[in-house]
Amino acid sequence: MQAHKMLLDEVEEDLFKLLAIYCSIEDFKMAFLLNKHLKLKLKREREDVDFMHQSIEAQYARFTFKDPKTFHSYNLVANKFKGQPSRVLNAGSLFAEEEVRPQEINLIPEYNKVDFFLKIEEDLPDQHFNKLVNIISQIPQVIAVHKIDAEQLKSKQNLIFE
Repeated sequence: MQAHKMLLDEVEEDLFKLLAIYCSIEDFKMAFLLNKHLKLKLKREREDVDFMHQSIEAQYARFTFKDPKTFHSYNLVANKFKGQPSRVLNAGSLFAEEEVRPQEINLIPEYNKVDFFLKIEEDLPDQHFNKLVNIISQIPQVIAVHKIDAEQLKSKQNLIFE
């Protein structure tokens, strides 16, 4: 039998820029602050981003805005989900202690300290992107913000929301 090879055209990657935001506020407050300072209109999606991690179904809050002038799409997504509480035995002491704490599951595991990601789709000029970083870093509740090279992400597929 003859083997047939089919060559696919190069699949076009989604163009997006990614920001990591560190802050300890609720997701709706973060969306409000970004709306206020960046002049966006982020709105909560009806359905959260959900993933199965081992046996736990994790759900991450997502806020979106599509700018009709520039055609840029903004996605603010939480990186942390607190799952069902689990019992942890503390073996570091003389007596066996049990501690109950919620399991924290990250959307992007390699950035487990990041609280939120701001994904900006379509081609955004670097100077405009740098301006966004500067504005977000000036928000008092934000601890830190930095750019992430999306090409280097191992779990990049977790940021595909369609």
